[in-house]
Amino acid sequence: MATNAYYGYPTLTDIVSEYSGMDAETYLTIAEIMNRACPFIRMLPMVKSNQIMSNIGARDAVLVSPSTRRFNEPIAPTSTKSAPFTEPIALFQDFGEVDWDLYRIQGDMAPRWRMNQDRRKIEGMTQKMEWNLYYGSLYNDPGSFNGLLARFNSLTYSANGDTTWVNSGYNVLSNGGGTSANTTSVWMLELGENKVFGIYPKNLPGGLEFEDYGPRTKDVYVSAGVIKKMRILESRMTWFMGIQIDDERCVQRISSCGTTIGGTGQFDETLLIQAKNQLPGSGEAPGTVILCNRAVKTQMDIRAISLKTNTYFTQNQDTGDVWGRGVTRFQGIPVLTAEKILNTETGLS
Repeated sequence: MATNAYYGYPTLTDIVSEYSGMDAETYLTIAEIMNRACPFIRMLPMVKSNQIMSNIGARDAVLVSPSTRRFNEPIAPTSTKSAPFTEPIALFQDFGEVDWDLYRIQGDMAPRWRMNQDRRKIEGMTQKMEWNLYYGSLYNDPGSFNGLLARFNSLTYSANGDTTWVNSGYNVLSNGGGTSANTTSVWMLELGENKVFGIYPKNLPGGLEFEDYGPRTKDVYVSAGVIKKMRILESRMTWFMGIQIDDERCVQRISSCGTTIGGTGQFDETLLIQAKNQLPGSGEAPGTVILCNRAVKTQMDIRAISLKTNTYFTQNQDTGDVWGRGVTRFQGIPVLTAEKILNTETGLS
């Protein structure tokens, strides 16, 4: 499988680009729509699951300590202690319907017109997945998966459940913006295989499935005893998708950030530095990314153009992303807008 030349691992677009079915162009269009609807998808690694609707992984529970020895001297071998876990894959699905006669009068532009109608469905499905990435809960929705907030919701959470990591610190930091329900979080992730990645069933390109059912007659229920008919074109869009975190050190959360520009409790750059240095790659791995909502991203952008007073941030075309677009960066780490991170999180204390 081809890997992204910049990140060193396959993304959704890389996987779909290798798909050779007759509807390959449709799948690539869907992947491009998803990339625009959720910038994080552009960077997320995608790995085939080792089961049909889940993936079994193992997380190191204890860091082993090897021995030294001299020649002809035996040593006691160590044993690694891994905790197995299973990550589920969620099924996101929607149907698209367009009026058959409205489609026919589009002429040569009909296929593009129809895709524009389906685009809204694809974007909605992508946003649903993004919301689950942060706030998904198997307790509240058994068909979903646990999002980042469900996993990292304590200021004293140790990565991988192991308190012996040297100078690892806790995964969750508090920005001190209060404990009321009007704060937000900033996430710093180190993406990659064996780190943080997406999972999908191996029999589908990136977990995507698109079916065109063609024209059919639909019964429309109006009222008791009254049913009308309508000729439509119907399609079905499916995305099998899950998130796996093999190494919890690769997820750092800064919680309790104020959301008002110029207000109290705005995010503190020193906490971003602390989170960066707690990542295994210290922010230097190519898959490192910062995710925040528009409120915090606006605060960052304002500081990015105030270079005389703040040199943490840069924002210019020369340091843009691999598509040539300007990107705000914190000490070289790209900052992406995550539309589904709320401004109404309850701060941690």
